Amino acid sequence: MRNAVKVRRLGRVGEMLRSEAAPADEAATPQQKLVRAAETGRFETVVAAAQPAEPPKMVTPEEREAELRAKGQGPGKASGKPKARRKVAKPEPKEPEPPLTPQQQFIDENCQWRARGPGDYRDRVPYGRCLTEYDVLTGEIIGDGYDHSDEEDDEW
Repeated sequence: MRNAVKVRRLGRVGEMLRSEAAPADEAATPQQKLVRAAETGRFETVVAAAQPAEPPKMVTPEEREAELRAKGQGPGKASGKPKARRKVAKPEPKEPEPPLTPQQQFIDENCQWRARGPGDYRDRVPYGRCLTEYDVLTGEIIGDGYDHSDEEDDEW
């Protein structure tokens, strides 16, 4: 008895799935129509109908030039309007540079300009700390400027 109920249930589920999977042709999207044609073996006919009767062919530059010459539009032929020639601009004479001052001469001879690198920067001191601690009133240096909070004290 149980098997018969299962078989009937499977039959109903199968019909439901088939009805959902097979939409009407007028309601189907173009992609669904192509998938359906591929499933039924009609895909080749759809592709053949979509292709042009004569496939496009490659044309070499020489063939293209021969076609243009036959039409009277070749590269050697003038096309109705003359082209304006570009005027070549003559470079303007540069003004002579003024002589360098003695300070500029010294800079050119003795200074070397270079980009700053990581070795040019000093390590930053933590916020609120000084390199050395000193007594403001007496001017006496109290510490060596290092943080000793992580070290254990021997004085107990």
